[in-house]
Amino acid sequence: MAERAFRKGERLLLQGRVAPTFGVIKVGTVLGLRSGDDGVERPAGLLGRGQALDGTALLLQPAALSCQALSAGRVCEVDVAAATQLGLVDAAFLRDLLLAHAQAHARLADWTRVLGTRSVAGRLAGALLQLAGVQRSVLVRLPSHTVLAALLATTRETIARTLRQFEADQCLARRDRWHCEIDRERLLAFATDAPPRRP
Repeated sequence: MAERAFRKGERLLLQGRVAPTFGVIKVGTVLGLRSGDDGVERPAGLLGRGQALDGTALLLQPAALSCQALSAGRVCEVDVAAATQLGLVDAAFLRDLLLAHAQAHARLADWTRVLGTRSVAGRLAGALLQLAGVQRSVLVRLPSHTVLAALLATTRETIARTLRQFEADQCLARRDRWHCEIDRERLLAFATDAPPRRP
């Protein structure tokens, strides 16, 4: 196993290719992308610390998603061929891999639920809650407005306007350009399309 740094914008995984390594994100946020029948890549969700980057590589299966780093970070990687030759892929390891896959499916299901929310405010609130989950903190590092707009099927201007609305409604407090501290309860009200009352 080796730890390596990755840079913002780096492609960490390509859909349809069998990766030579199996990785787990240690630090950073990664955008999952999926191409459909039309061949167009679209955002599918965000991944963060502790999440696996394509465990199917251990089964010599192609990646279901492409992954692109939204921030600089680090990943722990295991060379699949070496792990197999050394007999490290045993029953206990495969059990843990299945658990990681179950958790990854749950996260993707959460993103599907977020994207199915009617209002942009509801989708953005859900996305901020998901980010807090993958980053394991209420102090959330925000992706760019462009990334959020692509993920939530809206415009950069709408993202900026809705973030200002959330700040006015005390759903979040901006710490700087890239960070905000969220109020989970207030955002949950927006995420269920039931905005909280103003204080």
